Amino acid sequence: MSDFALDYGAVPGAAARARPAIARVFLCLAVGYGLVGMGMGLYMGGAEDWTLAPAHAHINLLGWVTTALYALVYRAAPAMAETRTARWHLGVSTSAMLLMIVAFPLHLLGVEAADPLVAPAMIGQVAGMILFASLAIGRF
Repeated sequence: MSDFALDYGAVPGAAARARPAIARVFLCLAVGYGLVGMGMGLYMGGAEDWTLAPAHAHINLLGWVTTALYALVYRAAPAMAETRTARWHLGVSTSAMLLMIVAFPLHLLGVEAADPLVAPAMIGQVAGMILFASLAIGRF
């Protein structure tokens, strides 16, 4: 079978059907994160209160942009999507992003109970990028 067929999903079977699934999940998550970030921006603009600007920026860049890039790379390199590391990447990145969406704005608003959750959320994002890098480096 040609490398093109293997690289671009022309291989029949369950593995071939699973390839775009992780890309689709990352893309759906990215759109959701983008909507959350935009919603925060609309709120801040309407209230003329920029307290949440750092969270807004993190949610848009790590949530919308980075997650959408993950989706595009997994779609362009479907062999990466078949790995156990890709599934770990999805789980770690998603968990960290969801934690960050909750903890970081609360931290910025002065809710002390959220303070211990911010670092694990950020570390989780870095761990997700390391997992992604372990897959991507050497394949492109």
